[in-house]
Amino acid sequence: MFDYPVVFVDIETTGGSYRNSRVLEIAAIRYEKGKVTAEMSTLVNPQSYIPPMITGLTGITPADIIDAPLFEDIADEFMEIMDGAVFVAHNVKFDYSFIKSELSLLGVRFSPKLLCTVRLSRALYAEQKGHSLAVLIERHQIPFQKRHRALDDARAILYFSQLAFDTHGQEMFDAAIVKQLRTQSLPANLNMEELKSIGNVPGVYIFEDELHQPLYVGKSITLKKRILSHFQDTAARELKMSQHIHHVRTIPTGSELAALILESKLVKELQPLYNRRLRRISSYAILTKDQAEGYATISIRSGSVNAETDTASVYGLYESRTQAKHQIDYLTRLFGLCPKRMGIEKTNGACFSYALGKCKGACVGEEAPDLYNRRFEIALEKNKLQTWPYAQPIGLPVGDDMGGVVIDNWMIVGFYTENPLVDLQAFEGQFDVDEYKIIRQFIRQNKHAIVPITLID
Repeated sequence: MFDYPVVFVDIETTGGSYRNSRVLEIAAIRYEKGKVTAEMSTLVNPQSYIPPMITGLTGITPADIIDAPLFEDIADEFMEIMDGAVFVAHNVKFDYSFIKSELSLLGVRFSPKLLCTVRLSRALYAEQKGHSLAVLIERHQIPFQKRHRALDDARAILYFSQLAFDTHGQEMFDAAIVKQLRTQSLPANLNMEELKSIGNVPGVYIFEDELHQPLYVGKSITLKKRILSHFQDTAARELKMSQHIHHVRTIPTGSELAALILESKLVKELQPLYNRRLRRISSYAILTKDQAEGYATISIRSGSVNAETDTASVYGLYESRTQAKHQIDYLTRLFGLCPKRMGIEKTNGACFSYALGKCKGACVGEEAPDLYNRRFEIALEKNKLQTWPYAQPIGLPVGDDMGGVVIDNWMIVGFYTENPLVDLQAFEGQFDVDEYKIIRQFIRQNKHAIVPITLID
């Protein structure tokens, strides 16, 4: 069946994400040269709470794991079974992510080749509907004793693999395996044909479930590269989303702004599940400029940016106060600014940098305010928001098939199909730093296309 050793693996866990859950049970069956050569199966003490839902699913209770080994106690045995073998599991990225996380806590690097029996089933039984382990067990009458127990599930996927080999023969079986090894990071249920025609062009992509319901809408200037990057990401949210992706649909747009506009519009219209789960930044750590004794100073406040915000007063936007403080500290050192004036040090006299010769004396009035303030402006110029250069919202035509977009104070606040005065769909905008950069660059390059807009309440 295989010309190399493989290990069929199954685990039970305390939850659905390796970031906040642990391995509860593990089984591994090493198969090489046509036979099983090693096998391990054990409960694992997760050193964490076992939710009642997990107990209901697996039958494993807190009492069962009191005397069970820790993962570190069985890690050597598992690694010995895995030595030089391919890691095989059903929805392989799930099992792999948990075991990789457990091993990384022990300082062990784990990166074997992966094979997924979901994808194997989809490749060899494409005419069948459903490829979950429960469906395979019923469809192929796979014998088992306890579902949702690691050893029985590992034996079930070994049985299925042998059955698939016997049914389709060496050539078809090998072809399916070789193709999967080349694309091992792709979601188990993804229709591979839909990836072939996608190019690295600007556009929008939509991940869909089995019934073509939208899961996630994204944009990129290199569509295929961005789509594939999702599947290489081992973050818990990406792994969970990958398990549900069956289809990917793309809409080339021709430009980055058009992709941005269409993404924003589709997210509002379709409300995909995983876009709603994204942490949209509604409150930033905002750097604002003040003055004390004629010298420019900087302060951090938390808040949002909206149509009423004076963007000229914003000298930097950050996701957290920690990021903002790091940037202030970096710019202070790079441009020789005064730590006291920048709010880093609180002292009545000279700052510590002045004693070291790294501050020119703004803290004690030795450096002229105009010279210091000029250096301050140069230091923070790159991160300062540009003032909205128009007295009103503007319209920008995006493309022949997309109509246009209305922008106010660097925010998307509406769309129109042909005439913004007739068919405008307006809404309250939300500021986003990445969108601001794209919009600013597009306006610089397309000033001739700008149309003044009057929004009527």
